[in-house]
Amino acid sequence: MKTNEILEEIYAGREQHARECGYDVDVIFARMNEHLKELKAQGWKVVSPPPRQPQETAYALRDHPRKKGK
Repeated sequence: MKTNEILEEIYAGREQHARECGYDVDVIFARMNEHLKELKAQGWKVVSPPPRQPQETAYALRDHPRKKGK
């Protein structure tokens, strides 16, 4: 399997960050929120993606079942 140097570097950085936070998700998110506050204080505009539109994906939501073969 080919290795991707960029992905390997990302994975290593993510692992190091998680190790520094004791693999505690609450600590990871707290650090992330602190970093976002610092960026906003520096004048960065922090945006979120628009909310997803709900899609009909569950079979139970259909008015009637799909026909076989479709």
